[in-house]
Amino acid sequence: MRSRSIIAVQEWPHESRRAAELVVQEYGEPDEVSVTELTWHHVGPWKRVVATEWFENHAFPVPHVDCIECVIDYAVPVEKMTELAQFDGSIRVDRTAGELSVRCRSIASDTLKLNLVHDIVTGQRTWQAARDYHVTEVLDATRGEPTPYRDQLLVPPQVDTKDPGEQILSEAELRTIADSDESLFAPRALARQSAPRHP
Repeated sequence: MRSRSIIAVQEWPHESRRAAELVVQEYGEPDEVSVTELTWHHVGPWKRVVATEWFENHAFPVPHVDCIECVIDYAVPVEKMTELAQFDGSIRVDRTAGELSVRCRSIASDTLKLNLVHDIVTGQRTWQAARDYHVTEVLDATRGEPTPYRDQLLVPPQVDTKDPGEQILSEAELRTIADSDESLFAPRALARQSAPRHP
């Protein structure tokens, strides 16, 4: 009998189907399966891994598609955001949730990029030096040379990474607004009753 994940991806484009199948080989059956996504929670060093039917074409450092997202808990300082954007366009920072993720073509590629993100954040490399090293490891992989940044996530685990932001209005001002416009606070009330977005 075919697994749910294999059935789900059989109609996906070849690029994203093959990438998803490789994640299944590495981590087994996903925790969540939909027509367009497979999701694994807490596998390997990851908080979450998501394989998607849709993909983006990405030219750096070689043409490929981005369809595998790896997520970790990680607090990125605001002053480092521009450097990360200069390094690579597939990096996603969610300060509120305290998450950092990369979308690329494979777990190994995501691992490489996240290790380099950590180097940029900690000042070990500039964004340009990170791009140069990224190219080096991609070439080394094709030559059978060691690729330490592709092989293992070297980012130390972080806790308490969420940043809910700063409340600007006083409680009195909030009550005044609530009395005049209930629609502003309905989502807030619903949020208290709902489960977190991700485990």
